[in-house]
Amino acid sequence: MKKIVILGSGFSSLAASCYLAKAGFDVTILEKNSEAGGRARQLLKQGFTFDIGPTFYWMPDVFERFFSDFGKKPSDYYDLVKLDPGYQVYFGVKDSISISADFEKIKAEFERIETGSSAKLQKFMNNAKDNYEIAINDLVYKPGQNLMEIINLKTFGKLNQFIDTIKAQVGRYIKNHKLRKILEFPVLFFGSKAVKYTCILQFYELCGLWSWHMAS
Repeated sequence: MKKIVILGSGFSSLAASCYLAKAGFDVTILEKNSEAGGRARQLLKQGFTFDIGPTFYWMPDVFERFFSDFGKKPSDYYDLVKLDPGYQVYFGVKDSISISADFEKIKAEFERIETGSSAKLQKFMNNAKDNYEIAINDLVYKPGQNLMEIINLKTFGKLNQFIDTIKAQVGRYIKNHKLRKILEFPVLFFGSKAVKYTCILQFYELCGLWSWHMAS
């Protein structure tokens, strides 16, 4: 049996080790800290609990797909609670907008701030849903060994989305600067900026308006 050593025990390392072990490899994980998890760890100090990384997550379907690959479900290990509001965006002192778990309420809040923006937000999100399905099914889970993996009729039909940026597209739909920021800022969680992030990866918008918390 071939042996594989993985350095670190964060999300990617743990996921990779699971798939490698399933494929029949003898996997060893080396971790410098006293416990595994990487940014999913917690710091317990003086009676307080601090999350090293995120306290909530988006895209629960990704976690469901991972667990299902091993005949399991997330609910076998923890309870998932949808946060409402999902989060609150602050623009200054006593100046913030809460993002509801109810999309109709989000549209109503957009409309209150900018007349006509609720219909534009719906159109924006419809496009995001379409991009999400393409990104997940035709891009994200490909091994990335050659360019032909991601070239098909659906991705070719979305060629402009590979060139256009989130910032440019948001600007065409929404004029109010606060509402623009709400639609632009989640891309920061992907280590990028809206001015650089392409629209084909706009799928973050679909998950970014709804947040989930592991209750146990």
